[in-house]
Order: sequence, then C-alpha cells, then structure tokens
Amino acid sequence: MVSLLVLSAVLLALSLLTGQEPLAARNHLMMAQAQGMAEAGLDRALWALSTPGAPDGVPWDAPIPVPYDGSRLIGVAVDGVPLGGFRVTISGTGDRQRQIVATGLVPGDSGPIGQARQNISATAVRLRFPSPSAPIMVRGDLEIGSGVIIASQDASCGSQPGTWSTGPTNLSPGSQVRGRGGDPAVPNGEADVRQRQEAGVFDELAFGSSELSALKALARARGTYYQGRVSFDATRPVPDGVVFVDTVSGQPISATTSDADLAAVTLGTGASSRSSRVVRGWIIVNGSLSIDGDVVLEGLAVAADRFSQTGTAQILGAAMAGHVRSTAPSRIEAIPTSGPALTWRCETGRTGGGAIPQRWIVKPGTYREAAG
Repeated sequence: MVSLLVLSAVLLALSLLTGQEPLAARNHLMMAQAQGMAEAGLDRALWALSTPGAPDGVPWDAPIPVPYDGSRLIGVAVDGVPLGGFRVTISGTGDRQRQIVATGLVPGDSGPIGQARQNISATAVRLRFPSPSAPIMVRGDLEIGSGVIIASQDASCGSQPGTWSTGPTNLSPGSQVRGRGGDPAVPNGEADVRQRQEAGVFDELAFGSSELSALKALARARGTYYQGRVSFDATRPVPDGVVFVDTVSGQPISATTSDADLAAVTLGTGASSRSSRVVRGWIIVNGSLSIDGDVVLEGLAVAADRFSQTGTAQILGAAMAGHVRSTAPSRIEAIPTSGPALTWRCETGRTGGGAIPQRWIVKPGTYREAAG
C-alpha cells in the first residue's frame, strides 16, 4: 500500500511537470521572439537616423516623427503570419548623439496571458568628420621643409588653402603650397598659406570631449585602443579604421599633463600590412604623432599635441595638430616618391578611405537589455 502511494505521488508530480513544460517552452520561445523584435527595432532606428532624407527617415533638425516617438506598434509578420512587433522611441536632438529605446512585443500590444515584452536601450552616435580648413591645420607654428609639396585641389568641401596655422608658417626654399583658391601658376600666396589665424576656429572644428570619448570607446571595442608610446612598423602594422592612442593614465591631455604621461606615436616603414603601403582610417593621438616611414595614410591624422611628417610618407585626406603642450612647431618635410606630401581629399578624409562607418552606430558600452 505504501509503495502504491509513493508511486502515485511520483506519477502525479510527473504529470504536472509534463503539463507545465509546453507552457515553459512557449514562454521561452515568446521571450526569444520579443528579443528579436527589440533588436529589429534598434536596427530600424539606426537606419532611420542614417537616412534622414528617406520617407521613413528621421530628420536631424526636426521633431521626432511617428512611429519613432513610440506612439505606434510596427508589426512584424513572416509569410503573412503576424509574429508580434516593436515600438521605438528616439529622444534627443542634433546630428551627433541620440537615445534609443526599442521594445519588442509578442504577440503584440494586447494578447492572451503570457505576453512577452523585451526592452533594449542604447546610445546612438554618428562619427563627425571635423572638416579641417586645410590639408594640414595647426593650432601653433608650422614649418614646411625644402622641396615639400602640399596641395588642396578638391573643392567638394569648400575652397581650402594649402596650410592653416594660428602661428607663423615658415616655408623652406623649394617648398610649394597650393590652395584651392590660389593662383595655380604661383604657389605660396596668401590664398595658399593661411597663418596667424584665430585659435577659436581650430577649437570649433576639433573633436570635443564627448566625441573623443565615443571614439575611444569605439577603438576599445575594436581592439584598436593603445596607450603611451606606440610604434607601428613591420612588426606591428597599424590597423584600419579608428585607432586611438591615449595618455598612459587614460586622462585627457592638457597643458599640465606630464611628459611621462603623454602619448607618442610613430608610424614607420612597414606600418601598413599592404604592399601598396596604404593605411585607411582615422589615427587619433592624445599626444604627438610622427609619420616618418613609407606609409600612405588615406584618412585623417589628429594629434592633440605636435605633428610631424618625414621620409616618403604621404597623406591623402587631412591632418590636425592641437599643440596642447608643445611650443615647437609641427613640421612637414616628407617627399614621397610621387605626388604631394599632403593632398586634400574631402571624401577620403571623411570616410577614412572607406574604413570609417558613415551611418549611426551604437556607442560601445551603452547597449542594455531588460525584460518588460
């Protein structure tokens, strides 16, 4: 009798578990579907921000339109069978950073008991090209070596000079600086060499602290974040995309930053893994940057302090030097085997030769999930 009672209890428990398993499996499936819906909502929001001119896009200078204000469920169906949907709320203003909350709902806003809900929140950012005023833009003094050629003939971003500096620009014998608005037959004129300019113009164009934080986070996520003294050469080629070299402490560079804390980056011979010697992307250094090998950089070089370019190095795009600490001039004395040392190419600088995403992306470290 005792054995029968025990067996009856076991069988009853098994029957109860068997009855609950389909419900648990269904709930698990619905949560997975809700997660997928929320991810689709996030992707939809990023697409809408990246295509502001599209009929279903989000203009950067206008109020958030429906359905991106969270007021409408966007349904999702497969082969005509409704699976659920998502709501998306984009908040914030401007064309640099927005907040996104995407909510996945299965089977929808209203439904039977067991409705699944999943939230995803993230910060979306768009990488801004600072659009320098010249192929080389220096917040300080600038020196151009003998025989060096700098050209700014691309008018797609305006009519730039060849060089721009807040201090004096010293031209060595035989150097040629050709700006877009200068006389093609006579280089080194006032329209070619802009010197003793307002520092505020540089500060307005340069990356701000929040932008540098976003670029640093992106480099960390990509594995292209470095600190201190770094040399890129044949043993350590520089990767494409966003490369960020920070101070040793990880703190922003300032006039009081010690020499030991400064980043110091060198791109030497062999720094590109390509036979063409080309590196594509943006190189951002919280310190000094020296390109002294045979590298061809397609993109943007930004040094918070001093910049130099020697050897046969070539830049197709632009370079900026902030001179936060250094009073020594930035110097260009590279003579490539063909073409100018620096050639202004707006689109190449903007896209890093195609290696910099032009769409809105999720700022690394801001992606969050939560069940509703």
